[in-house]
Amino acid sequence: MPPKHRRLAVAVLAFFFLLLLALLARFLWHRHLYAVTNAVFVETDSLALVSFDQVGGRIRKLLKEEGEPVSAGELLAALDETTYALKAKTLEENLGALKRKAEALRIEIRRLTREIALREAQAGHEIERLSAEREAVEGERAALSAQLSQAERDRQRFERLWREGLVARHRFEEVATQAATLRERYRALTARRAALAAAIRAAEKEKARARNQRKLIQEKKKELAALEARIRAQEKALAEARVLLSYCKLKSPTSGYIAKRFHTVGDVVGPGEPVYAVVDFSKLYILVLLEENKLRGVKPGCEARIRIDAYPGKEFRGVVTAVLPATAAKFALVPRDISAGEFTKVAQRVPVKIRLTQGPVELLRVGLGGEVEIRRDL
Repeated sequence: MPPKHRRLAVAVLAFFFLLLLALLARFLWHRHLYAVTNAVFVETDSLALVSFDQVGGRIRKLLKEEGEPVSAGELLAALDETTYALKAKTLEENLGALKRKAEALRIEIRRLTREIALREAQAGHEIERLSAEREAVEGERAALSAQLSQAERDRQRFERLWREGLVARHRFEEVATQAATLRERYRALTARRAALAAAIRAAEKEKARARNQRKLIQEKKKELAALEARIRAQEKALAEARVLLSYCKLKSPTSGYIAKRFHTVGDVVGPGEPVYAVVDFSKLYILVLLEENKLRGVKPGCEARIRIDAYPGKEFRGVVTAVLPATAAKFALVPRDISAGEFTKVAQRVPVKIRLTQGPVELLRVGLGGEVEIRRDL
């Protein structure tokens, strides 16, 4: 090879060597400043599996398809609610009957209370009236007793005088008639006193019966209390039935998009069995599984550049929000057993969360992968 060509070849080799050396230095400096990894996933904290709570049955309608937007509280699906509606209607009818019975019982208790109070008052007033009348009769009888005693003595005295011829017969007869009249009046007052005593006893018995009927009111009140307890239990059962009936309508817990539909119309689902998966894209974040030997200088607040494989021409930016305190392997379904001291050295990965700050976030989908460069805080 001519010397000129040899020198050119050496110059070319030297150029490429220096270029590779510069690229290597740049690569090493970049790795010094940035933690780089391709264990990147688009995640969200708002991936909700939506299911019918506490009820199951046959799906009557599905209102959303996969990929469609939904709003919080929007109706997604409905079960055949015939059984739950019938139960709620039956409970409503039973509750209405119990309430009507309770109201009738309250009216009866009020009526009995008024009637018994009126009877007691009437009996009390009658006892007072009869007692006053008996006292008047007693006073009149006592006064008449004294007059009768005097009239009897006068009759005996005039009878003796008439027999001796000292007074006329008609005078004796007048005194005897007066004594007989007083005697008849005395017997009448005695009979009246006995009748009043009997009437007072009858009024007292009536008052006692009225008082005893208060026990009937107490029994009615106990019956009403038991009925009100049944009403409260029925109201609670009706409220529960209405809640179960409302659960037959499936509503979205959040705004977002339908990520997955698990069933079709006519399927029978159980309580808690997922029907839809709803994702809220506004809460997307980047989950990075960063090797433990790259954690140096990575902390909350560090800036990051993200490239997603699905969109190679798009760049996203974000900020580290958390470096989780445990490696991903600690939560694996089959964790490594190193209790015997036998293990193969494997670089562990620590989950790092990145909040997106720039880029077309609306293009992202949960589960997409890519590559991230995290600027170290040195």
